[in-house]
Amino acid sequence: MEKILTSVKKITFKNGFTLILFPRPDSALLAINLCMNLGNLFESEEERGISALMQEVLLKGTQRQSAIDFNRAVENLGATIDSSSNYFTGRVIMQGSAINTKQMLQLFFEAIKSPAFREEEIEREKTFLLNILRSLDDDPFQAAMLRFKKAFYGRHPYAFPTMGEEKTLRNLGEEEIWAWYRKVYIPNNMVVAVVGDFDPGEVENIFYEEMGEIIPRESPVPYMERFSPLSLKIVDRKEVRDSWMVVGFKAPGLLEEKERAVFDILNNILGGGMYSRLFLKIREERGLSYQVGSLYVPLRGPSFICAYASFPYAYFDTVVGILKEELRGLSRLEKEEFEEAKNYTRGNFLHCLETVFSFSSLFAFFERVGLGWDFIFRYEKMLKEISFEEARAIYQRFSGQGESIGGIVPAE
Repeated sequence: MEKILTSVKKITFKNGFTLILFPRPDSALLAINLCMNLGNLFESEEERGISALMQEVLLKGTQRQSAIDFNRAVENLGATIDSSSNYFTGRVIMQGSAINTKQMLQLFFEAIKSPAFREEEIEREKTFLLNILRSLDDDPFQAAMLRFKKAFYGRHPYAFPTMGEEKTLRNLGEEEIWAWYRKVYIPNNMVVAVVGDFDPGEVENIFYEEMGEIIPRESPVPYMERFSPLSLKIVDRKEVRDSWMVVGFKAPGLLEEKERAVFDILNNILGGGMYSRLFLKIREERGLSYQVGSLYVPLRGPSFICAYASFPYAYFDTVVGILKEELRGLSRLEKEEFEEAKNYTRGNFLHCLETVFSFSSLFAFFERVGLGWDFIFRYEKMLKEISFEEARAIYQRFSGQGESIGGIVPAE
């Protein structure tokens, strides 16, 4: 870990653009990862879905090349490029052979600096996103999660899918996409991490020539309204065979470092593996559920931990009771159980540090959200050093806050 820390260089240009370089001469690959503030948290109610739509269209052609020609040029280098957005960040990721570094960078800059946003591509991708939105409620697990998020978040941006809402998505066009692009694709909103076999000085110079003189503008502002969980219960009847229920409550946000590490561990105890409490108690011991598990989602701002299960409606009260009991029962930790889960969580995390792609992704993400690119090393240390007593005290601070329930049950 110390060797990696001393090999990474962070450069911040005078216009706010941040570049993180991690040369790895032992790798034949190169990864370029751009991360920005983007997504639900930065959209108004009238703009919901604009980040997802823009990112879908971004790589569908540039000012110089059609979508087919641009992607053919990428593939001819043996490379891939992808763009996406989620609740609070957006990305453009390119990876390929390190021997083609200069050509990859040329196409990367072409994509982010001169997209075409052609009307026909916008309409095509809008139709694609609308179809996904309509299909979300057809997936029983997604349908249950949508209702849980409504019960927990209310009208907060996190209550809505990252694709937005159908009524807002329909109204977005070329003019709105260009305006949004100019608002978020600005140097002071960008962090790029480059990892692989490359010459650091040469790559730094290329980035300065391409990005160093762009004039910064005001960065997008996140949704800032004070949040309190609604603590509702939203259960709808649908044409499904089995019930799906989600029970959860408030959890630490992304920027609460030690608390977040504790909840990562506790989530693995609750439902993160084949020997988790939920799996053993609901499925193995009593055979009440087909699918059971838990999720801890550390977001920027209000976050949650939840337990979920699918089961025949006849077991509704029993299963929901167990989900609640096991969520609250994490305060009754056993030290041996905690230490085993701590080792499991740390091992899973270390597996994420094996590729140039994973390093570039983690460096860019944590730098952009404000934790710093080196957070991964602090996190690994925290996982190793957190005590059983600390974990139990942290969990008790959150346990049961804003408990909400969402789900679906058979129509008959």
